[in-house]
Amino acid sequence: MNLKVPQNIYPLSRQSAIDQLEFVPGIWVNGKYYWMHNSSEKVIFEEELIIKVKLELIHSKIRFSSIYVSSHSVHPKEIKVLGMYYFSNVNQDHLAFISPTDKKIFHISKNNIFLVNAQFKGELLKEYTTVPVWSAYTDQIWSSVPAGTLKYQPMAKGPAASILAVKMTIHSRETCKLNSWTISGSNKNELLSMEQALLKNPLAFPFEK
Repeated sequence: MNLKVPQNIYPLSRQSAIDQLEFVPGIWVNGKYYWMHNSSEKVIFEEELIIKVKLELIHSKIRFSSIYVSSHSVHPKEIKVLGMYYFSNVNQDHLAFISPTDKKIFHISKNNIFLVNAQFKGELLKEYTTVPVWSAYTDQIWSSVPAGTLKYQPMAKGPAASILAVKMTIHSRETCKLNSWTISGSNKNELLSMEQALLKNPLAFPFEK
């Protein structure tokens, strides 16, 4: 599938391309889910969990996010770390879809194409969905909220969001980290090439400490 964005058709915004795609982290635990709106840290007292997010612009076309989850419970917990992506201009007509061959998320706008991916302990994405923006924060993203299973919908047009979920088992006094990134470009091949270079470069993951 040759994805190519037409050039010089629309005037470029003063906002850099990579900043046009918003990122909202979240977590599912014990049949409930929580989103982190305009904050880099969230404490879930009833679950004895703390979530912290660190964002880094490691390249003009790459935004790198690290999500840390720390448990202060005496019991292990099965959780899912969530990541939601959508355009800051929700009126923007675009396409969000999952490539079944590449197993990655793509967003296409008027001027750019974006790749979204994540990694936990060396494993890439296995669970994701796309939904209209207006249902992104509702139960409609789930096939089962109690089980924490996302509804599989591979494509959404118009104002749309993509959501990824990564399963973790977090033990007492442990901190787990998920890496996620967004890459902007003009075509799919450019994005895949940049991601391959990112994954092969040990300096691209400088926040493992």
